[in-house]
Amino acid sequence: MLTFNLKKEWFDKIKSGEKTHEYREVKDYWRTRLYNSIVNKDKNCEFVCGYAPKFDTAKRLKAKIKGVRVLLNGLETDLKINKQVYDIEFELIKDSK
Repeated sequence: MLTFNLKKEWFDKIKSGEKTHEYREVKDYWRTRLYNSIVNKDKNCEFVCGYAPKFDTAKRLKAKIKGVRVLLNGLETDLKINKQVYDIEFELIKDSK
């Protein structure tokens, strides 16, 4: 399962439903992780507030990846960078807290 560690600000926006896209800079690290997730047909992912321990379910949200695309630049995203970024659209799984 793909795991995204987030700052509290972004975690809270995902939890509230305000944020439905996660952005990551296009780099080999994320290319490999996303590719492996797609090849293994594991569209589940988890958002973690910081580096919370596995037993801390209040700081973990489960989601399903709906799609991934590459944006030419991330200036209009949370990252605000002029580089290619992955736009990872997701949907929270309802039993998440």
